Amino acid sequence: MLSIYKASAGSGKTFTLTREYLRMLLRMPIPHNDRRLPHTYVLAVTFTKKATAEMKDRILRELFILAHTPEDSEYIQDFLSDDNIHLNLQQIQEKAHHLLIGILQDYSRFNVSTIDGFFQQVIRTFAMELNLSATYDLSMDGEEMVQQAVDEMFIRIRQQKDDNQALMSWILEFILKKIQDDKRWDPSNPIKLFSNQLLKEQLIRHMDEIQEVFEDKDTMRQYQQQLQQICSAAEQQVSQLLQQCLSIFSTEEGWNKLLIKLFMRPASRWLSEDLGANFIKVINDPNAVYTKSTTKKPQQQHLLSIYQNHLSPLFHQLYEYATGTLSRDYITANAILPNLYTMGILQDVAKQIETTNRSLGRLPISETNRLVNQVIDGQETPFIYERMGQYFRHYMIDEFQDTSTLQWENFSPLIADAESQNRDNLIVGDVKQSIYRFRNSDWHLLNQVSGQFSNTLMPKMTHNYRTAPQVIAYNEKLMEAYSQWIADQIDNLTHCPQLSQDIRDMYSHCEMHQEPAKNYDGYFHMQFFEGKKTQDARFEAVLQQLQSFEQEGINLSRVTILTRIGKEAKAISEFLIQHGYNIQSSEGLTIGNHPTIQLIINILKQEDDHFDSISEAYIHQTLGTLTPEQQASIAAARHLPLYEQVQSLIHELKLNNQRDVIPYLIALQDTIYSFMQNRVADTKAFLEFWERKGRLTKIAAPATAQAIRVMTIHSSKGLEFDIVMLPCFDWELNPLKTNDIIWCRPTTQPFSTLPLVAVHPTQSLLKSHLADDYIQEWIAQYIDHLNVTYVAITRPRYRLYAYGPLYTSADSLTNIGQLVSYLFRDQLDEHHIYSSLMPNQLQPAALPPEKPNTTTTIDAHYASSPILSRLILRSRAEDDFAEDTPLSLVDLGIKMHLWLSYIRTWQDAEPALRRLILQGQITEKQATELRSQLTLLQTLIHNSNHDDWFSEDYQVISERDIITPSNTMQRPDRVMCRGNHAIVIDYKFGHKPRPSHLEQVRDYMLLLQQMGYTTEGHIIYNALQTIQSISL
Repeated sequence: MLSIYKASAGSGKTFTLTREYLRMLLRMPIPHNDRRLPHTYVLAVTFTKKATAEMKDRILRELFILAHTPEDSEYIQDFLSDDNIHLNLQQIQEKAHHLLIGILQDYSRFNVSTIDGFFQQVIRTFAMELNLSATYDLSMDGEEMVQQAVDEMFIRIRQQKDDNQALMSWILEFILKKIQDDKRWDPSNPIKLFSNQLLKEQLIRHMDEIQEVFEDKDTMRQYQQQLQQICSAAEQQVSQLLQQCLSIFSTEEGWNKLLIKLFMRPASRWLSEDLGANFIKVINDPNAVYTKSTTKKPQQQHLLSIYQNHLSPLFHQLYEYATGTLSRDYITANAILPNLYTMGILQDVAKQIETTNRSLGRLPISETNRLVNQVIDGQETPFIYERMGQYFRHYMIDEFQDTSTLQWENFSPLIADAESQNRDNLIVGDVKQSIYRFRNSDWHLLNQVSGQFSNTLMPKMTHNYRTAPQVIAYNEKLMEAYSQWIADQIDNLTHCPQLSQDIRDMYSHCEMHQEPAKNYDGYFHMQFFEGKKTQDARFEAVLQQLQSFEQEGINLSRVTILTRIGKEAKAISEFLIQHGYNIQSSEGLTIGNHPTIQLIINILKQEDDHFDSISEAYIHQTLGTLTPEQQASIAAARHLPLYEQVQSLIHELKLNNQRDVIPYLIALQDTIYSFMQNRVADTKAFLEFWERKGRLTKIAAPATAQAIRVMTIHSSKGLEFDIVMLPCFDWELNPLKTNDIIWCRPTTQPFSTLPLVAVHPTQSLLKSHLADDYIQEWIAQYIDHLNVTYVAITRPRYRLYAYGPLYTSADSLTNIGQLVSYLFRDQLDEHHIYSSLMPNQLQPAALPPEKPNTTTTIDAHYASSPILSRLILRSRAEDDFAEDTPLSLVDLGIKMHLWLSYIRTWQDAEPALRRLILQGQITEKQATELRSQLTLLQTLIHNSNHDDWFSEDYQVISERDIITPSNTMQRPDRVMCRGNHAIVIDYKFGHKPRPSHLEQVRDYMLLLQQMGYTTEGHIIYNALQTIQSISL
């Protein structure tokens, strides 16, 4: 059975998850002979690492209580009354003890993880099938990966290493178009910004479908010409009509001047904008064609006659053009054209990303779900997870509203399989808290999942264990009114009654109402300010309220300020710091602002083009005149790798003496290490990355006494605080910006030549063939901000304070403050305050006592030692006694096999070699020998007409074990698969062929034949410059 819990904020979700997890364990027998313990059969996934750690901690703590003092457990009565557990108190205690010991002894199979973490397990298990290195690095920074790929693509073009003439021609056309439009000609920045679309799941899902079309520049060019023809033809047709009308107007006096002015608009505005009230009025009432000053009947009749005989047909034709197919085609074409050049480069960027990732052994997190989908497609689910050594019987998914469509497609077969065997599974989520759509989450899934399975249960979670009754009541009232307003907007704009009803139902009183489980007093306070710019007044109100808290004797560490974006968090933090308050915020503590970090960066600039007089002056101002020892330390550090260079500077210049600088130093080292995982450890490249992104790295501020916590609403999700303040209660209701991107699927020709098109969201799209896609995005934006509001106002336990702009008229509702003040305008007092205070109540009730702080503070220490005194460990055993000397024949073979295992195409060779050098696997001198061997190999392959062996035509599997029926391992050097045909390659770098070489390759071929492949085998004798082909 699948249980679906719709858990509103404060409803005890973690409590419920822990209870159900323990219930599953207690229902399973403790094994006697089977090594698998109950916890290994349960997989629980959630959205964040923080939630994962919290759930693991909660499970272990509750098991400890059950094992030692079960009568103290909050769950004990549930377990004693469970007919499927059948245990008394003593038996539960004994079993809890066994379960706790089992988890601690087999902790690696305590399967509580993030959903991404679980899918990583799947990918690593199937790395060979996915043509991935088993030791790939996971890249979390998708935007930086895209930036790097675009940079490398342009470097190849500038250095003429890329022979893709179609791409170069397309980029040149793009540059010329930008020059014609009087814009900056450099195409790299718009391409970088647009290429971030490759991280969106909507595009990832359809890459196979669109890549051929986007890569074919001739098709793209023909498509572009078609759209341009549509636009020019439409403008020409409308212009001709306008000229005819203006020509007729010019023959007589007395025409409506506003109407004449309307006809002087360019054709583009007639095709894309509203027709105008005056034009519609004439269509409906011909008398509006002349001015009111035309009072003489004969003149009126004369103008009416001209209108009816000559203008009316033109007017109606214009009306047809402006409201019919011509206008829809024109608006659609005009919407697609601006992004067509960048769309045409998207597939080239995707290929460069793939090439760069392969050379670095890197897998982007954005690719994870697609690759798992590729593994699961067509496979029997039990086989997949037996292959992982993890066959689960029960599944639990937390924060289901944050799950993406691809993630659910990957996970749902597991639950379907478990349900078919009548096993219990659990899903917990809340559509009202779905605020991660920018990370591809889809709140619709939670509403749809019950229809996918036949045996579902939807238990009610009706109580709120977090928030005071007054705050609950006012929050529910606010959200119900807000959602009703959004539903009305949807009804006014579209004909989607089901969708607007879904919104009403989601936030209806019966769906949202919670009974308060706590009986303490709370307080709800919203204040609104007049004027266009109200931030100063709102910040002052926050300041006054904080002073009031101090008068009440409230510890300010109980106060949390939430903002919509980090920029607002920084602004309120700086404001409060100026007024003497301590702030705990990660939003304002960027490592690039710290003077010690700036010193290190300026020292690094000394060996690079970035160095200038400003950098030199900063070093002198900070360190004074450098002593000879300091100069020597800096000079010596330049010869070290980047990471060690920075560490040497810190140690030799004694930059770690101040306690407050240590978190910044550690963050800088982490940033450098992360950079080096994805790039060559080059100082110049790092400094470019630093200016662009690295300097913005944030660290969490240390907690101090009476420190006010400041964070974004997204960071606060899942947390709760005694007092919450919202000083920037002014986020936009529908923040669609004209530079945003919407991906649309055209269904009419010729636009559907491309399966997906990217457009900017302008209101004119309502009159286009893409109206449905625009409306869906428009509605999604409204719901996003509805949910953000819900998350923000449901964080407090006792008090909520919000400060926003006051509405001026019902027609100017653009942000949340204006809307709330409008919806509750009749309940605002003379100071524009909407609060839960009763008429006879002067101030809120006192807060309950503060919970004791059990946090342990550990003094920070930056551990470092001189570089040359450190123990150096070799990464491979055979290198233990290696020196930078010429390689022996045996060592040469080992190094070449290692290098070739990373080479799929010849383009991979040099990046793979650089990586091995950086890892210490080979030295620079040895690399020269290996390059000579590779040149021989390339010559042999080319002269033998086998260039395709190192092309993109094959799926390549290098140095991977094949398990034989007798449980032994065979490892061919290189296997290339295309369809059901496999080619086995074995490299030999000695000078003497042996019969055993042939037998070895024949064994490989026989194994592959047993796996269903037709085979051919070849031995490459590099020193002899021969290839020996083998048959069975």
